[in-house]
Amino acid sequence: MKKIVLGLVAAGLLAIPSADAQAIPNLSDFLASCFRDASPCKLKLKDYVSAAQAQKIICLPKDVSVTEGSSELLRWLKSDAAQPLKASPFDDALYEGAIKLYPCATEPVAPPPPPAAPQQ
Repeated sequence: MKKIVLGLVAAGLLAIPSADAQAIPNLSDFLASCFRDASPCKLKLKDYVSAAQAQKIICLPKDVSVTEGSSELLRWLKSDAAQPLKASPFDDALYEGAIKLYPCATEPVAPPPPPAAPQQ
């Protein structure tokens, strides 16, 4: 599923000039484009968060909107926590940030205990 969301983002949601038309920009390039023009950047992140949520890659809390989630993802990408990812393809960084901020429950919920044996 990661590949589907990442493919959507890489295929058409981001247009950063590159020497190689097939190259995926790194996180630093993506953040630079956000600095130059914040509106398209925020829209791209909102589309990413929306697609990741629809595919159950991330789970936003009920009190967090897609817009709020994408804003928080942008803050995370700009933070020191994302520093090791600056040279990584931006789609990998988006995925890492999104699952760190909004993971889905990975452990199954414990089933209720079995009913007590009838008293004799």
